[in-house]
Amino acid sequence: MRAWTDPIGHALFRLRLRPNHLTVAGLGVSLLAAAAFVAGRTRTAGLLLILAGLFDFFDGSLARASGQVTPFGAFLDSVIDRYSDLVVLLAIVVLFARMPHTRGAIIAMAGLVGSVMVSYTKARAESIGIECNVGVMERPERMICLIAGALLGLLEPALWILAVLANLTAIQRIAFTRRAIRDSARLSIGAALLSGVLVAAPAAAADTLLANSAPSIPPATEGAWAAAVTGFQAGDPGPLIRAFGSEAALSSPIADYARYLLADALARAGDLEAARAVALGLAERHPNSRLAAPALLTAATLASHAGADDEAQAILKRLISSYPDAAEVPEALYLLGMIGEAGDQRDAAVGVYQELRVRAPTTGWEDGATERLAALAAAGVRVPELLIDQRLQRAERLLSGGVSKMAAEEAERIAKETRDSGIAVRALRIVADASQKMGRYEAAARALELAAARAPADRRSGLLLEQARLWRRAGQRERALTVLAGVEARGAEGEVAEALCLKGRTLEELDRQTQAVSAYKTVAARSPARAVACEALWRLGWLEYLRGDARAAEQTWLRLIELPGGRAWRQPALYWAGRAKEQTAGLEAAETLYRRVLGEAPRSYYGLLAARRVTTPAEAAPDPAIRLPADPQEAIGDDPGFARADLLRRIGLVEFALQELEDVVARAVGDPVRLYGLSGVYVREERYHLALRVLRRNFVAVAESGHSALPRAFWEMLYPLGWRQKLTEASQRAGLDPYFVAAVVRQESSYDPRAVSPAGARGLMQLMPGTAQIVAESCGLTFRDELLDDPAANLQLGTCFLADRMREWADPRLALAAYNAGPNRMRQWWQTRRTNDLEAFVERIPIDETRHYVKRVMFYWEEYRRIYGGS
Repeated sequence: MRAWTDPIGHALFRLRLRPNHLTVAGLGVSLLAAAAFVAGRTRTAGLLLILAGLFDFFDGSLARASGQVTPFGAFLDSVIDRYSDLVVLLAIVVLFARMPHTRGAIIAMAGLVGSVMVSYTKARAESIGIECNVGVMERPERMICLIAGALLGLLEPALWILAVLANLTAIQRIAFTRRAIRDSARLSIGAALLSGVLVAAPAAAADTLLANSAPSIPPATEGAWAAAVTGFQAGDPGPLIRAFGSEAALSSPIADYARYLLADALARAGDLEAARAVALGLAERHPNSRLAAPALLTAATLASHAGADDEAQAILKRLISSYPDAAEVPEALYLLGMIGEAGDQRDAAVGVYQELRVRAPTTGWEDGATERLAALAAAGVRVPELLIDQRLQRAERLLSGGVSKMAAEEAERIAKETRDSGIAVRALRIVADASQKMGRYEAAARALELAAARAPADRRSGLLLEQARLWRRAGQRERALTVLAGVEARGAEGEVAEALCLKGRTLEELDRQTQAVSAYKTVAARSPARAVACEALWRLGWLEYLRGDARAAEQTWLRLIELPGGRAWRQPALYWAGRAKEQTAGLEAAETLYRRVLGEAPRSYYGLLAARRVTTPAEAAPDPAIRLPADPQEAIGDDPGFARADLLRRIGLVEFALQELEDVVARAVGDPVRLYGLSGVYVREERYHLALRVLRRNFVAVAESGHSALPRAFWEMLYPLGWRQKLTEASQRAGLDPYFVAAVVRQESSYDPRAVSPAGARGLMQLMPGTAQIVAESCGLTFRDELLDDPAANLQLGTCFLADRMREWADPRLALAAYNAGPNRMRQWWQTRRTNDLEAFVERIPIDETRHYVKRVMFYWEEYRRIYGGS
């Protein structure tokens, strides 16, 4: 499909068209089709709908060809699609009404309603955090139905199909959303088991049952437990009640899990009193278990159902006080308020609902609390306004919960209302942080300006320094320099050093190199013991190197590695000092510096570059500080915490096992051999991202040594190849090296198919939905949101997009920069480059994230080829 759509996209690009032009043109053609329907020229209308579909199809090809893939483009495309659907179906209603053909008009109206509701139900479900993609009558199917009916003269039968299936799809989505909301209410504990979601209670010491050696579970007993779990998941609680109600289960290493599931099974079997007693027993016997808070919530719910509201209230208050950070607290507060209302304790209920609004403003329970407060106010109950400190806490929690717009609005109101400078500064800090998260850097800078004006003198320079950074990010560099001058004049030593370094970077961007050099030299001279001096010397060396003074650059970079804070800069500084030395004294003289890089970190990005420049092989690395067994399982064979998690896995409670394993990992910090073994467990369960999280935190130095004594299992865990067949097939279809794609996936998502970035990119290759939709259209795929979470589909879309970048740039380093930062940015950087040396170009990429991204993926690519490809 792309073989003929891509050339068309490039041809349209050469005509200086933009994707949005085609999108709007498609609406125009849809209006013509509507006019044709009104005039009774149905076959003409069908042909025009085909043309409108082609416009909708090729706007994606044009976007890919021109690199104009934007979130607004995807938004506009979706809105225009809705307009097109409505005008066409409305025209068909008019057609039948004019005949007159009452039945046809009614069916067309039903189709119009169904089409609107299919889109509306999905949008509303997503607004409350539920992905709702069920049903068969999406827009492509509706258009095919209309086109076929118009061209074949069977418009009324086609409308019957469209109306029935579209409304069935809408009803199906309503039912799906209702089930999702109901199941999330946790009135049945089994939802946690079946959905695989259990949020941890507060971190605590290991349960006491781990302190003792766990008794061995006979295979027959273990088999019976596994069968009981399987039956329970299928809806039969009986076997589980018998299995987990036994003394063997209730005294086993997983006694808390046995009680948790037993309580749920008893509740499902109708024995609510026994279920409540078991749930309370869990909290009594295992207070440090991650299941204690959920068990208390269950007990309170069951007590309330039984009419024992006083007991339910006592249990809920115990949960809230004992486990204040538990995920169950918002629901507990809501239930406590509802019980208070039912018991005519309406003032107390108001207080609880207000507390819920402050403590959990980003949850669905807060929405419920707000509705109940409105109902109580309408009933004449006094509902006091939140205190300003409560509002401030609420705004902070909105910000941390990702609801930046609401956080900024609330904090801005607080800042305007209060006369307390401390509260005002705190509120304006929230406004600045929220605005920054939304990409509104100018608004963030103005908020910090107001905060600095009301802040104590000792905090003012720090706020102004942050304000300058934001002005720079907003492209207001001259304003940033003005603010930095004030920090230089009045700030403390550390703030002045930071300001001078930032001033140098800003002057560089304004192409005022001489002034930038002066700023960097001042930092290095005044504050050599501060980390910022290292950054200043690094950037100073680059200014010298790019103006052709390699000798000065070499001296600057060698000076950098001698500074107290220069350790993090050693590898890049040594390598580029070597490159500078090579220019002035030749390769043989530079090899000493390259070998220092290889001696410290042979398996690193700079070790890779240095190895390519030395003429003889590097010496073998010294023995690693730790010895890892060839089989990771050997490292944890006698660990009681792992034995508990592994037992959960073996009887079918895999998600519980993985959550339990998190506690085992936390207790193993400082013991690298155990951590290595636990990483192997994650890999075995295809939770590669969890293994990588452990390995990245604890094994960087070990991996950089590259010692031959490190077992192959270590390298395969550090560089996993999850979904290998799907990855290879997608790579080959796109004409890419599978190991190159594997490196991209490792950096993008750590092989977590459910990964979601703060910006909304999703899946293994971290695609934005708008970008993915356009790529899907160009590949001939019908895009649905859930494709992004499917490994095979995400890999197919991601490799298509990456292959486009490779076709444009040829060199993988440039293609990676375009993939990460966007094609337009990359074109701008390339046009304004000061060197054709691609290694140097990578070092000068302005965005830190993209610069690190390119280096990491290039190194990972080499490691994948070394480990799996024999390179």
